Amino acid sequence: MDTLKWTGRKQLPLTRQTESAECGLACLVMMACWHGLQTDLPTLRERFSISSQGMTLQRLTECAAGIGLSSRAVRLELEDLRSLSLPCILHWNMNHFVVLHKVRGSRLVIHDPEKGKVTLSLQDAGKHFTGVALELMPASDFTARDERKKIHLRQLTGKTPGLLSAMSRIIVFAVALEILTLGSPLLNQLVIDEVLVAADQSLLTVIIIALLLMSLTQMLLSLARQWASITLSVNFNMQWTARVFHHLVHLPLAWFDARSKGSINARFEAVDTIQQALTTQVLEGILDVLLVVTALCMMLLYSPEMTLIAVLAAIFYGVLRALWYPSLRQSAEDAWDAGAKESGHFLETLNGILSLRINGVTAHREAAWLNLNVARRNTQLRQSRLLMCYDIAHTLTGSVVSAIILWKGAGEVLNGTFTVGMLVAYLSYQTRFSSSISSLTDKFFSWRMLDVYNERLADIVLTPTEGLQQQPFREHNNASHIPSVSRREMDEYAHAPLVLEHIIFSHKGGENPIIGGVSLTLNPGEVVAITGKSGCGKTTLVKLILGIHIPDEGRIRAFGILHTHPDYFQVRQRIGTVLQDDHLFKGSVADNIIFFSDDRNYERMIQCARLALIDSDVMAMPIGYQTLIGETGGGLSGGQKQRILLARALYKKPGFLLLDEATSHLDVESEIRISQTLRQLGLPVLLIAHRPETIASADRVLYLADGYLTELNLQHTVNNGESVCEYTNDVMAKN
Repeated sequence: MDTLKWTGRKQLPLTRQTESAECGLACLVMMACWHGLQTDLPTLRERFSISSQGMTLQRLTECAAGIGLSSRAVRLELEDLRSLSLPCILHWNMNHFVVLHKVRGSRLVIHDPEKGKVTLSLQDAGKHFTGVALELMPASDFTARDERKKIHLRQLTGKTPGLLSAMSRIIVFAVALEILTLGSPLLNQLVIDEVLVAADQSLLTVIIIALLLMSLTQMLLSLARQWASITLSVNFNMQWTARVFHHLVHLPLAWFDARSKGSINARFEAVDTIQQALTTQVLEGILDVLLVVTALCMMLLYSPEMTLIAVLAAIFYGVLRALWYPSLRQSAEDAWDAGAKESGHFLETLNGILSLRINGVTAHREAAWLNLNVARRNTQLRQSRLLMCYDIAHTLTGSVVSAIILWKGAGEVLNGTFTVGMLVAYLSYQTRFSSSISSLTDKFFSWRMLDVYNERLADIVLTPTEGLQQQPFREHNNASHIPSVSRREMDEYAHAPLVLEHIIFSHKGGENPIIGGVSLTLNPGEVVAITGKSGCGKTTLVKLILGIHIPDEGRIRAFGILHTHPDYFQVRQRIGTVLQDDHLFKGSVADNIIFFSDDRNYERMIQCARLALIDSDVMAMPIGYQTLIGETGGGLSGGQKQRILLARALYKKPGFLLLDEATSHLDVESEIRISQTLRQLGLPVLLIAHRPETIASADRVLYLADGYLTELNLQHTVNNGESVCEYTNDVMAKN
């Protein structure tokens, strides 16, 4: 975060974490900046891999060494914190890191990547401090430099056809309005000095007619400018929002896992704030510049001495605004983060309302939301107090300056240097100059404040998307330019729909691989089941196959396409998937089966529903396939949801099915019937399952443990007269 620096003292910035598990990295950014390495989160995020489960103290010291900072971890009591070399990093709440900036008597000044800048008493800090601190100092290879990623506005907006021409028209209207505005004080001066003195009725009539014509022209030009501004705002916002949304939905799925829904929503809504500044404040700023320049020129023609007073007042106002800027920016960041947290909590509450109600914890949830709401209101109050104090200072300064100029101008009239009309005209120009220069100064600092929103929006638009869509955000105007893998090319490899060769994978920053060397071939028409204890990596393996995660080593080939191919993500279109956290969407049952496709084949939809054993259930509903269901599948049983999801997977005409606990809510009889139906289709199926009945339907059973797959010997069950269910249960019990 850039701030205006008025002294040569080192400043500790406040860096807020973007992802839920990067508090340690955010603390490292603050410490690096303190020691002279100006960096930011995106830069360090690219350089160091951080586990989605958080950062250990050891990993933090490794990352610090990577940027030339030596570390010393110490264990100490709370009372000994003042003896540390400050600032330093503290371990907090057993799962968090913060930066201790200062110790002031019995109070600590903390820079918390999650909550912002907070001041705590030693007693309150004792509830959070774990007794571990990390001091960081420059090592011999440390070099002070600036490696921050500069965020340019063009990177955020991309190309917007017609933007410059529309802005040019608005500027032309604004210039015409300004020319007409300049004439009003001169006509007023003419009325006072000529008409009233000479009692010239005919001249008064001409001036009044001129004023009326000017007013009418100003009104028409103002209407034209406002309509052009509205049109520009709507068109620009629509194009830009559409591009940002297109980019958002193509981001890697791991990006969504690392952020809350509330923060993602707040980042997306930053588009509106920035767009308002671009289409309104920029144009108004250009108009203010014209007003300032022209009014200043006219004032100089009247009295350079009085104009100097107005200019000095404008400079004082700019300095006053600059002094307030760091506090106002910090309060804006606090308000944004508090709003995002409250929004995230609200959305999470709605998603889990059933669990809250049946467990009777709504009161606790309500209290938590109320605390977040109060925190947001407090940030707004702090922001309002700052603005109130600033407005009082601004108003007082303006009143004093106006009084001085009026006193000076009246003296000029008494001395005979000014006429009364000249004084009235000068005061009119001075009022316009003061209001325009104040407005221009406010817009300049408001533009600087946009960095709060630019940084949030940049987290969306500057994050690379999947596959060949990894190109600058500004080029995402038309998805049809993205090359694709043809179905013919993929069909050539139908004899080997899925091959995994020695796959090794660990989450970024993780020490032990979750998948330690898995090899697997799914043959045509084969049903393969993978089982294992919860948390052993089965779902991770599914995400690797789908290209959601990228393996550290080894190769994945689906329909002949290697996982390293930039178009690998398109193989998902040929894989029928039912995952544990699959969703139904708001719409009809038919919409959810065909997945809102424009190419609606109702005959195939009904056929797939029958294969998934959901047709009879749907037809028993009042309006059949047009029955509306909610976002969470309200009104449907767990088994019905799973069968609709299975029908959706079959509707895609997949090359093979990938089912992760896809029948866990079905009764045994229905599960057996579905398994038999899938066998008759001849589709290769890869099952992830725990239930012995599901596993028993497979041709091969693979057991995943310690990152490796072991094939279970089904012949053992034949030789010993043991069922597959009994054998699988025995293996899982032993492991």
